[in-house]
Amino acid sequence: MFLKQILSILISFIVVVAPVVASASPSEKTTTSTSAKFTFLNKGDSAPFSGTLFSVEATAKLLADKERAEQECRLNLKYETNKLQAKCTRDFDLVASELQIEKKKYNIIVSAQDEEITRLQKIATRNGDYDILWFGGGVAIGIITSVAIFFAAAEIVKK
Repeated sequence: MFLKQILSILISFIVVVAPVVASASPSEKTTTSTSAKFTFLNKGDSAPFSGTLFSVEATAKLLADKERAEQECRLNLKYETNKLQAKCTRDFDLVASELQIEKKKYNIIVSAQDEEITRLQKIATRNGDYDILWFGGGVAIGIITSVAIFFAAAEIVKK
């Protein structure tokens, strides 16, 4: 996924930066002059310098091709940018949704734990209705056991 992002950015950069390449036939030698000259000629006029002659239509085609290539480059760049922006937005929305889901899960778990803590606290701190009965029963059993042991000991001593 990351490799695709890098590749698409690299392709977009190359499309923007790469110049339009014109190719000449192999038998002709092409050179670039730093002192470019331009003039208009009518039919029958002699050329003031040696060079390549283009018709008005050929010149228009060259200019139109250049403009078309620039527009195509801008459109490709805009398309790739929009595509990456849409992917970024989609990924962000996905992560944001996952975060919301995790927050909801967390809140549900904390709520359940709070309810359990409250329930256990009530069990640990409630005053039972039978506390006095348990106390009274324990005292009564203790007294009865003590009296029984006393009478058992007294009978053993008599014999």
